[in-house]
Amino acid sequence: MIEKVTVHSYVKGAVHSGSAYLHVAGMVVQAITNVRVQTHKVRTGEAGWGLVKGKQSVSVTAELKGEDMYHFLAKLVDIVMPRIKDWNGVRATTGDSSGNLTLGLDPEVVGGFPEIEVNYDS
Repeated sequence: MIEKVTVHSYVKGAVHSGSAYLHVAGMVVQAITNVRVQTHKVRTGEAGWGLVKGKQSVSVTAELKGEDMYHFLAKLVDIVMPRIKDWNGVRATTGDSSGNLTLGLDPEVVGGFPEIEVNYDS
């Protein structure tokens, strides 16, 4: 039984170039999940990466439960994943001992969601 799905995106461009990248990432995640996103500020500073603790937002997250979760998973499994070239499936090592799975999607793969693909066509 699946309890929830969390869609999270770290936005590297938001660190040095301002919040425009973060707004775009938030709109994309909101479009593919149909759930309002939350932004997250930097928890710990890292001088080498230009991160200052608590100063800037660098990621967005959408937490899906219930019907929204099943719609997202159906789109991911039925539409997006079959379009991935040279895809060998989900590795057995993606899970942990608690039953959590972690998948990483490239920007080209995210463009395969129907909500995003419509914008590419226009």
